[in-house]
Amino acid sequence: MKTNLFFFNFLLLTFLMFNLTSCESKKSDNPLLDTQWRGLAKIPHEAEIDLKFSKDKIDVLLDNKVIETMNYTLSNGEINIVKNSGGTPCNTGAKGKYKCDVIGENLVMTHISDECTDRVKSLQGIVYKKIEVKK
Repeated sequence: MKTNLFFFNFLLLTFLMFNLTSCESKKSDNPLLDTQWRGLAKIPHEAEIDLKFSKDKIDVLLDNKVIETMNYTLSNGEINIVKNSGGTPCNTGAKGKYKCDVIGENLVMTHISDECTDRVKSLQGIVYKKIEVKK
């Protein structure tokens, strides 16, 4: 009886540890998930904007109002973005690719390729600071 109880407890603990580990690794696959970042972008004039990341979407906020939405995917430290809607000069569907570095509380995106040169000016070299997510 003690052997069965020990074996059952061992299996239960192993299962719980596996689930905790797998949840943590899924979360770390996308360090941008459910985060918000603030920086001084040039759109075309300097303005403080927020980049609000959800599962596969970025909302660009100016004065807490969404001015643009983009879809994104993140893979091997690179972010691929596609404009969905908004009032910026980029055409709907314009694609871009950036190297994405999260360094502590900072987000830096380095231009790889982009169909929209105005977006490059807004993202390239800007250090975005992590802020509390506004729901």
